[in-house]
Amino acid sequence: MGIDIVIIEDDPMVLELHRQYIGQVKGFRLIGQAANAADGYTIITKFKPQLVILDVYMPGESGIDLLRRVRAEGINIDVILVTAAHRSETIQQGMQCGVVDYIIKPFTFQRFKKALRSYQQYIERIRNSQQLCQKDIDCLKGTALGESNPSSLDDLKDNIPKGLDKATLESVLKTINMQPGYFTASEISKLVGISRVTVRRYLNFLYDNGWLKGILSYGPVGRPLHKYIKDDPFSI
Repeated sequence: MGIDIVIIEDDPMVLELHRQYIGQVKGFRLIGQAANAADGYTIITKFKPQLVILDVYMPGESGIDLLRRVRAEGINIDVILVTAAHRSETIQQGMQCGVVDYIIKPFTFQRFKKALRSYQQYIERIRNSQQLCQKDIDCLKGTALGESNPSSLDDLKDNIPKGLDKATLESVLKTINMQPGYFTASEISKLVGISRVTVRRYLNFLYDNGWLKGILSYGPVGRPLHKYIKDDPFSI
Protein backbone atom coordinates (compact mmCIF):
# COMPACT_ATOMS: atom_id res chain seq x y z
CA MET A 1 0.00 0.00 0.00
CA GLY A 2 1.42 3.38 -1.01
CA ILE A 3 1.51 6.50 1.11
CA ASP A 4 -0.71 9.34 -0.16
CA ILE A 5 1.14 12.64 -0.10
CA VAL A 6 0.20 16.31 -0.65
CA ILE A 7 2.56 19.24 -1.34
CA ILE A 8 1.80 22.76 -0.10
CA GLU A 9 4.48 25.09 -1.49
CA ASP A 10 4.22 28.58 -3.02
CA ASP A 11 7.53 28.54 -4.95
CA PRO A 12 6.86 26.91 -8.37
CA MET A 13 10.50 25.79 -8.77
CA VAL A 14 10.62 24.15 -5.33
CA LEU A 15 7.20 22.61 -5.97
CA GLU A 16 8.52 21.03 -9.16
CA LEU A 17 11.55 19.70 -7.26
CA HIS A 18 9.19 18.09 -4.76
CA ARG A 19 7.23 16.47 -7.58
CA GLN A 20 10.36 15.11 -9.24
CA TYR A 21 11.87 13.83 -6.01
CA ILE A 22 8.67 12.13 -4.86
CA GLY A 23 8.49 10.42 -8.25
CA GLN A 24 11.92 8.88 -7.61
CA VAL A 25 11.01 7.33 -4.26
CA LYS A 26 8.91 4.18 -4.40
CA GLY A 27 5.95 3.82 -2.11
CA PHE A 28 4.53 7.36 -2.35
CA ARG A 29 1.62 8.64 -4.39
CA LEU A 30 1.21 12.37 -4.99
CA ILE A 31 -2.52 13.10 -4.81
CA GLY A 32 -2.60 16.90 -4.61
CA GLN A 33 -0.72 20.16 -4.45
CA ALA A 34 -1.41 23.75 -3.43
CA ALA A 35 0.40 27.09 -3.51
CA ASN A 36 -1.12 28.58 -0.35
CA ALA A 37 -2.52 27.53 3.01
CA ALA A 38 -6.18 28.11 2.10
CA ASP A 39 -6.04 25.79 -0.91
CA GLY A 40 -3.87 23.43 1.09
CA TYR A 41 -6.50 23.17 3.80
CA THR A 42 -9.14 22.37 1.17
CA ILE A 43 -7.01 19.59 -0.32
CA ILE A 44 -6.19 18.15 3.12
CA THR A 45 -9.84 18.00 4.19
CA LYS A 46 -10.94 16.61 0.82
CA PHE A 47 -8.32 13.95 0.19
CA LYS A 48 -7.11 13.26 3.75
CA PRO A 49 -3.50 12.41 2.82
CA GLN A 50 -1.27 10.48 5.16
CA LEU A 51 1.68 12.85 4.69
CA VAL A 52 1.93 16.56 3.84
CA ILE A 53 5.07 18.33 2.60
CA LEU A 54 4.44 21.82 3.98
CA ASP A 55 6.24 25.12 3.41
CA VAL A 56 6.32 27.61 6.29
CA TYR A 57 6.31 31.00 4.57
CA MET A 58 3.48 31.45 2.07
CA PRO A 59 1.18 34.31 1.03
CA GLY A 60 -1.49 34.87 3.66
CA GLU A 61 -1.69 32.13 6.28
CA SER A 62 1.67 30.56 7.15
CA GLY A 63 2.40 26.87 7.15
CA ILE A 64 2.68 26.89 10.95
CA ASP A 65 -0.77 28.53 11.22
CA LEU A 66 -2.23 25.93 8.87
CA LEU A 67 -0.64 23.14 10.87
CA ARG A 68 -2.08 24.51 14.12
CA ARG A 69 -5.51 24.76 12.49
CA VAL A 70 -5.35 21.17 11.29
CA ARG A 71 -4.22 19.94 14.71
CA ALA A 72 -6.99 21.90 16.48
CA GLU A 73 -9.60 20.25 14.26
CA GLY A 74 -8.19 16.81 14.97
CA ILE A 75 -7.30 16.04 11.35
CA ASN A 76 -4.94 13.07 11.45
CA ILE A 77 -2.00 13.77 9.13
CA ASP A 78 1.77 13.66 9.39
CA VAL A 79 3.80 16.66 8.25
CA ILE A 80 7.31 17.29 6.96
CA LEU A 81 8.12 21.01 7.08
CA VAL A 82 10.31 22.36 4.28
CA THR A 83 11.43 25.96 4.63
CA ALA A 84 14.19 28.50 4.23
CA ALA A 85 13.69 29.56 7.86
CA HIS A 86 16.67 28.86 10.11
CA ARG A 87 15.16 30.47 13.24
CA SER A 88 15.11 28.14 16.22
CA GLU A 89 11.72 29.55 17.24
CA THR A 90 10.15 28.47 13.95
CA ILE A 91 11.70 25.02 14.21
CA GLN A 92 10.46 24.68 17.79
CA GLN A 93 6.94 25.68 16.74
CA GLY A 94 6.96 23.00 14.10
CA MET A 95 8.17 20.38 16.57
CA GLN A 96 5.49 21.43 19.06
CA CYS A 97 2.90 20.77 16.38
CA GLY A 98 4.24 17.25 15.91
CA VAL A 99 6.10 17.37 12.58
CA VAL A 100 7.97 14.18 11.72
CA ASP A 101 10.86 15.95 9.99
CA TYR A 102 12.16 19.43 9.18
CA ILE A 103 14.11 20.14 5.96
CA ILE A 104 15.91 23.43 5.33
CA LYS A 105 16.09 24.93 1.84
CA PRO A 106 18.03 24.47 -0.34
CA PHE A 107 17.82 20.73 0.14
CA THR A 108 19.33 17.85 -1.77
CA PHE A 109 17.57 14.83 -3.20
CA GLN A 110 19.44 12.61 -0.73
CA ARG A 111 18.12 14.61 2.25
CA PHE A 112 14.60 14.63 0.83
CA LYS A 113 14.80 10.91 0.11
CA LYS A 114 16.09 10.28 3.63
CA ALA A 115 13.05 12.07 5.07
CA LEU A 116 10.64 9.96 3.02
CA ARG A 117 12.47 6.69 3.72
CA SER A 118 12.58 7.42 7.45
CA TYR A 119 8.86 8.11 7.38
CA GLN A 120 8.22 4.83 5.55
CA GLN A 121 10.19 2.94 8.21
CA TYR A 122 8.26 4.74 10.94
CA ILE A 123 4.91 3.79 9.40
CA GLU A 124 5.97 0.18 8.86
CA ARG A 125 7.02 -0.13 12.50
CA ILE A 126 3.69 1.31 13.64
CA ARG A 127 1.67 -1.02 11.40
CA ASN A 128 3.62 -4.11 12.44
CA SER A 129 3.54 -3.45 16.20
CA GLN A 130 0.35 -3.99 18.18
CA GLN A 131 2.09 -3.39 21.50
CA LEU A 132 5.18 -1.26 22.04
CA CYS A 133 7.83 -1.51 24.73
CA GLN A 134 10.19 1.32 25.66
CA LYS A 135 12.83 0.12 23.21
CA ASP A 136 10.26 0.06 20.39
CA ILE A 137 9.16 3.61 21.21
CA ASP A 138 12.76 4.83 21.31
CA CYS A 139 13.34 3.29 17.88
CA LEU A 140 10.17 4.87 16.53
CA LYS A 141 11.18 8.29 17.81
CA GLY A 142 14.60 8.01 16.22
CA THR A 143 13.14 6.85 12.90
CA ALA A 144 10.50 9.57 12.76
CA LEU A 145 12.88 12.43 13.49
CA GLY A 146 15.92 11.05 11.65
CA GLU A 147 19.25 9.83 12.93
CA SER A 148 21.68 12.23 14.55
CA ASN A 149 24.47 13.67 12.43
CA PRO A 150 28.17 13.08 13.15
CA SER A 151 29.16 15.39 16.01
CA SER A 152 32.79 15.89 14.98
CA LEU A 153 34.81 16.03 11.79
CA ASP A 154 36.55 12.80 12.75
CA ASP A 155 33.16 11.11 13.07
CA LEU A 156 32.16 12.62 9.74
CA LYS A 157 35.23 11.23 7.98
CA ASP A 158 34.68 7.82 9.56
CA ASN A 159 31.06 7.67 8.35
CA ILE A 160 31.34 8.67 4.72
CA PRO A 161 28.97 6.76 2.43
CA LYS A 162 30.00 4.32 -0.24
CA GLY A 163 31.36 6.08 -3.29
CA LEU A 164 33.05 8.92 -1.40
CA ASP A 165 36.76 8.93 -0.59
CA LYS A 166 38.19 10.02 2.76
CA ALA A 167 41.27 11.67 1.24
CA THR A 168 39.15 13.61 -1.24
CA LEU A 169 36.78 14.65 1.54
CA GLU A 170 39.73 16.03 3.50
CA SER A 171 40.89 18.01 0.45
CA VAL A 172 37.41 19.45 -0.02
CA LEU A 173 37.20 20.33 3.68
CA LYS A 174 40.57 22.09 3.63
CA THR A 175 39.55 24.10 0.58
CA ILE A 176 36.19 25.02 2.13
CA ASN A 177 37.94 26.11 5.29
CA MET A 178 39.85 28.76 3.32
CA GLN A 179 36.74 30.31 1.79
CA PRO A 180 35.75 33.64 3.40
CA GLY A 181 32.08 33.46 2.44
CA TYR A 182 29.64 31.71 0.14
CA PHE A 183 31.03 29.41 -2.55
CA THR A 184 29.75 27.16 -5.33
CA ALA A 185 30.58 23.63 -6.42
CA SER A 186 32.26 25.02 -9.53
CA GLU A 187 34.58 27.23 -7.47
CA ILE A 188 35.62 24.37 -5.19
CA SER A 189 36.03 22.11 -8.22
CA LYS A 190 38.62 24.45 -9.77
CA LEU A 191 40.54 24.77 -6.49
CA VAL A 192 40.61 21.05 -5.67
CA GLY A 193 41.13 19.88 -9.24
CA ILE A 194 38.23 17.43 -9.51
CA SER A 195 34.98 17.57 -11.46
CA ARG A 196 32.09 19.79 -10.39
CA VAL A 197 29.76 16.77 -10.26
CA THR A 198 32.13 14.99 -7.85
CA VAL A 199 32.52 18.09 -5.69
CA ARG A 200 28.75 18.51 -5.48
CA ARG A 201 28.46 15.00 -4.02
CA TYR A 202 30.87 15.94 -1.23
CA LEU A 203 29.17 19.30 -0.62
CA ASN A 204 25.77 17.61 -0.46
CA PHE A 205 27.15 15.10 2.04
CA LEU A 206 28.50 17.93 4.23
CA TYR A 207 25.25 19.87 3.86
CA ASP A 208 23.06 16.89 4.75
CA ASN A 209 25.15 16.34 7.90
CA GLY A 210 24.89 19.93 9.07
CA TRP A 211 28.43 21.13 8.31
CA LEU A 212 27.35 23.53 5.57
CA LYS A 213 24.49 25.95 5.10
CA GLY A 214 23.13 26.80 1.69
CA ILE A 215 21.06 29.25 -0.31
CA LEU A 216 19.49 29.26 -3.75
CA SER A 217 20.65 32.20 -5.87
CA TYR A 218 18.12 33.00 -8.59
CA GLY A 219 19.52 34.50 -11.80
CA PRO A 220 17.61 36.04 -14.71
CA VAL A 221 17.49 32.73 -16.60
CA GLY A 222 18.20 29.06 -16.04
CA ARG A 223 18.19 26.95 -12.90
CA PRO A 224 18.83 28.45 -9.46
CA LEU A 225 22.47 28.35 -8.34
CA HIS A 226 23.32 26.49 -5.14
CA LYS A 227 25.71 28.43 -2.90
CA TYR A 228 27.18 27.07 0.32
CA ILE A 229 28.85 28.47 3.44
CA LYS A 230 30.38 26.87 6.54
CA ASP A 231 27.79 26.46 9.28
CA ASP A 232 30.41 27.44 11.88
CA PRO A 233 34.16 27.95 11.67
CA PHE A 234 35.92 24.59 11.85
CA SER A 235 39.52 23.50 11.66
CA ILE A 236 40.79 20.56 9.65
